[in-house]
Amino acid sequence: MLTWTVQAATAAAQPITTYTLPPDKLAKAHALYLIDVWLYFAATLYGFFVLWLVLRRRWTVQFRDVAERISRNRFLQAFIVTPLLIAVASLLLLPPEIYGHHIGRKYGLSVQGWGSWSRDWLIQFVILAVVGSLIAWVLYAVLRHSPKRSWFYFWLAVIPIAAALTFIAPVVIDPLFNQFTPLASKHPQLVRDLQAVAHRAGIDISADRMFEMNASAKYTGSNAYVTGFGASKRVVVWDTAISSMPPADVMFTFAHELGHYVLNHVVKGFIFAMAYCFVLFYAVYKLALVAIRRWGTGWSIRGLDDWASLPLLALIISVLLFLSAPGLNAFSRYLEHDADIFGLEVIHGLVPDSQQVAAHSFQHLGEEWLEYPYVSKFAELWLWNHPTNADRVHFAATYDPWQPGRSPKFVK
Repeated sequence: MLTWTVQAATAAAQPITTYTLPPDKLAKAHALYLIDVWLYFAATLYGFFVLWLVLRRRWTVQFRDVAERISRNRFLQAFIVTPLLIAVASLLLLPPEIYGHHIGRKYGLSVQGWGSWSRDWLIQFVILAVVGSLIAWVLYAVLRHSPKRSWFYFWLAVIPIAAALTFIAPVVIDPLFNQFTPLASKHPQLVRDLQAVAHRAGIDISADRMFEMNASAKYTGSNAYVTGFGASKRVVVWDTAISSMPPADVMFTFAHELGHYVLNHVVKGFIFAMAYCFVLFYAVYKLALVAIRRWGTGWSIRGLDDWASLPLLALIISVLLFLSAPGLNAFSRYLEHDADIFGLEVIHGLVPDSQQVAAHSFQHLGEEWLEYPYVSKFAELWLWNHPTNADRVHFAATYDPWQPGRSPKFVK
């Protein structure tokens, strides 16, 4: 035991400058990396095929006919056609989802049983069916009443819907999947430490905005995040982070999330998403018109305002989202990098050797989640919405704006 303690202390004293993994974990991380990349592209292409199959088989046409026979009320029709379409698509898309969860369990990233996973899948389906039906009703209402400007009016309608969902998610939706408890109820000292970090950033976060998530029921790795806005904004720390990371590492992880909080990344992300949707909806509208003129008769689609066009719209959106992934990921990486900078600057002076604390935190997270150290630029472009761990460890170890003639970016 004494030998182990000395070795651990010696290892901890070694400065971390690059992200590395021991041979056994490196082999697993490489295998997982290859699976993740191939699964991403295979699942994406399979998703396109599923929506094309729904169009080809005219299943939504049958759903439309059933809905029209049941009622002439468009609202009720939306809540018949949309859930049926979502049910068919969700069931057909189950194989890659099941395989993805199997891989998580196989590589020790997940401990969630299949019963719990199935429950989460069912809850997700219900939420998607309800919200999707409401959005479809709005979409087809504007398509019928203002065909030429429908994309613009739908975009205007989506803004308050998305804002409402962002606001209620932490208090209504998230608790359906995970258990949250006030952080102060179990970890009062940690709350005081985190409040000291917040005070260093020039803000006060009350204890009732800090929560612990019972992530250990499903995952083995650590994490934390900020969510909501306004009265629902909160910081969540996973119990896995609290149990496996030193207090200083948790403080840095919190400082990173605090960066999202202070730098208004939730709001900025929302604005960016709405600006993207403005362009997306216009492109979808134009492409859908072309597709219906060319293939609509063969698919038995009467027009763009026909319920049967729903899988076509979903297919076009899916393809455009896939093609936009590099740009969307780049914006997300930009926000995450700024949060890293903020976190490094906030804990400077609060914990000894803050750069190494941050580097150790990223090293620890990379080992837990088996992140491969040698991610290709192509994979980073398409899959990584955070900077790679190799980049984050290197940046944390070398970022030093406190030298003479330099200045911190956010926390002066």
